[in-house]
Amino acid sequence: MNCKTCENTLRSDFSYCPSCGAKIVRNRLTLKNIWQDLSFQVFNLDNTLLKTFRQLFTKPDVVIESFISGARKKYMNPVSYFAIAITLSGLMFYILRNWYHINLTENNLNQTNAPNMEFIFDYQGLLSYLLMPVYALMTWILFLDIKKLNFTEHLVANTYTTAQMSFVQVVIAIPLFGFFNINYQNFNWLLLLFSVSFQFYAFKKLHKVGFFNIVLRAIAYLVMFAFVMLGIGVLILIIGLLTGTINLEDFRPK
Repeated sequence: MNCKTCENTLRSDFSYCPSCGAKIVRNRLTLKNIWQDLSFQVFNLDNTLLKTFRQLFTKPDVVIESFISGARKKYMNPVSYFAIAITLSGLMFYILRNWYHINLTENNLNQTNAPNMEFIFDYQGLLSYLLMPVYALMTWILFLDIKKLNFTEHLVANTYTTAQMSFVQVVIAIPLFGFFNINYQNFNWLLLLFSVSFQFYAFKKLHKVGFFNIVLRAIAYLVMFAFVMLGIGVLILIIGLLTGTINLEDFRPK
């Protein structure tokens, strides 16, 4: 028999083509085997999606080091994992803004005289991808003295941990805001603290450092993060003013 994908000659007992890797299909096409293939590829994702999600909580160092060391079939790769998480985050923001009608930029301090900045969430996916190298650079700098991971490996670690927290945000936010009237900015601050805690929990396990050591590095990360967000805020303000999305009149006290 021949492989229907690459026409390579196969033994009758082969389940996969040794040349192209295609699965050998012997059964006639039915609704049953279509559903089996669909459920395997979409819902099961070769068991790696749920396995990656579960073990990033319990053994984040193992997941990250597995990919870095070359064992890349055991867990979902960070790019795919991050892409799924960011897609779900985009869906979450759509639901919060258009179904729940939540002002995602409302602040307790400036809600009476702040311009509407919700247009930022139209580009949240792009911003997430652009910021990932920045996060990796920050953690790479903070762990330069240990010299265990290079910049690219820090990029892998940050991609996994950020994606994990994006999944958590989606799972919590959609039902939470559906049932309760909560200020999104307050929720976002709590999520940030939890995200940084999880991120440095993963780095603690990766670098085998003590509790107070990792806490100091986490605090330094938050300081760096504040400056990065301030710079991004200024850049967004400038772009908003240049494009007309934001007007200086919006900043006048009412």
